[in-house]
Amino acid sequence: MEQTAPKTPSPGEAKPGRSGLLVSGRQHEARQRSDSMSLITEIGSIEAFLQSKFPAAIIVKHTEPAEPAGNTFLLRLVSDTRKSETNLLVRTERTYQIMYWADDANSALETMDTLSVALYQTQLIPVIGASRFIRVVSFSFAQPALADNGLYVCTGALLTEARQARSQESYEKIQHVYAQQITI
Repeated sequence: MEQTAPKTPSPGEAKPGRSGLLVSGRQHEARQRSDSMSLITEIGSIEAFLQSKFPAAIIVKHTEPAEPAGNTFLLRLVSDTRKSETNLLVRTERTYQIMYWADDANSALETMDTLSVALYQTQLIPVIGASRFIRVVSFSFAQPALADNGLYVCTGALLTEARQARSQESYEKIQHVYAQQITI
């Protein structure tokens, strides 16, 4: 038996939707884009933002390194809160912890201050692979503390917000509807 690859519909051609009904190519692509906003994508986008502002820095995600080196950032999720905003939108508020290790307290403060200015100047972090943004709600950081390894660590909290469309069923448009008027 010969197997063939499934036919890829052209952008304007209809495809089966989640309910089996036909969905236009643009609606299908929009649904795929809205589904692509995930926590891992958001963390990667924040990592890319940090890397663009501090290209020489080491960026670690999720778990604090056992022996962090100087000029190292740690990015990890603290909380994720989702709220229904409307029947069509969900607002996601996430809090991230950003830690930075430096050789001295002044360097740690200066780097976190530079990061704070960059976040508030842009206010939006571009999402990797999408035409969407993560909104910066707030960023705060504390006084550096001397770590066990002799480096100074400065801890900050980044609060972000993003909106995501709910998946909606799409139906084929009604075609050839006629009205008839009967007078008695």
